[in-house]
Amino acid sequence: MTAEPVPPFWFRQRQCRLEPLEYGVYRLTGPNLAEAFISIRSTTDGRWAPVFRLSKDGPNPAESLPPSETAREAWEAAFELYRTQVVV
Repeated sequence: MTAEPVPPFWFRQRQCRLEPLEYGVYRLTGPNLAEAFISIRSTTDGRWAPVFRLSKDGPNPAESLPPSETAREAWEAAFELYRTQVVV
């Protein structure tokens, strides 16, 4: 079982919403913002990788990021991708 995502402070300030879709996949929405989908996955070396998509089955631009040591760090990376790709 993976850790649940904890939205960062800016996420709430922007009035964004985090909606669970299926096990481990969440839809992110916000006023005047495109929707996105985040999740994390375990890697073969026991680390965690963020997954960020602009459509549910779209490409994952996060594949180029190095894996994180913890699931929490991977969730933070997924939220940061949302912030840099959609919010800013």
